[in-house]
Amino acid sequence: MPLIQVLNASPSSTEKKRRLLAALTATYAEVMEIRPDTIRVNLHELPRENWSVAGITLAESGQNESV
Repeated sequence: MPLIQVLNASPSSTEKKRRLLAALTATYAEVMEIRPDTIRVNLHELPRENWSVAGITLAESGQNESV
């Protein structure tokens, strides 16, 4: 049973998360030629204070993009 793990530093709406999880599952199933119901996806949304680029947190830098 495949497990896809995603780390995201930007908070996302419920709709965006739903679309992302569905797209990841569908793409993986197609490429690997397996049934979608065998795929698990785990989405972790972390506080922007817990991510840094060059020693500066995303919260401090004002970056909006996901890591």
